[in-house]
Amino acid sequence: MRARVLATLTAVGCGYSPGSFHSPLQSFPGQHATVGCLDVAVDRRQDRDSGEIIVEYAFGNRCDRPALVDLAAAVVRGRTADQQTVALVAYDPRGQILPLRIDGRAVGGETIAYVTDTPLREVCVDAASIVHADSPAWSCFPSQPEPEVP
Repeated sequence: MRARVLATLTAVGCGYSPGSFHSPLQSFPGQHATVGCLDVAVDRRQDRDSGEIIVEYAFGNRCDRPALVDLAAAVVRGRTADQQTVALVAYDPRGQILPLRIDGRAVGGETIAYVTDTPLREVCVDAASIVHADSPAWSCFPSQPEPEVP
C-alpha cells in the first residue's frame, strides 16, 4: 500500500517549488534539510503507548528528474541519559519500506515507527541517509515527557 500511496502523491504532486517546503498536497512539519534533489522535513510525532518512536518524513523533489527516496536506509539513532547511542530499527514486519523514486517537482511523505526497548533522552535522524548522501544532515528531537498522573 505504501508504494501505491507514494505513486499517487507523485502523480498529482507536480509543481513543487525548490526550497519552499510547501505544497497544497503535503505539509512539511519539523526540521528542514536539502540533500541532493530532495527538500526533506523530519518531525518526531507522539510516541505510541507501546513505546515505538514515530518519525514523520515529508519530501519535495527540487529537480526536474526523478530522485531516490530510500526510507529503508534512514539512519535513526537514540541517545540514552548516560550518552550511549542506540541504533533504531524501523518497524516493517511486511517488508513494505522500499527504495522508490519520486518524480521531478513532486512531493510525498511517510510516517514510520521505530522500535526500541531502551529509554531515550533524544532521537536523531540523518535526512541525508535517505538519498545515500555522504555528508550527514542530522535532525535531533528531545524525548517526550511522561504524562502527569493526576
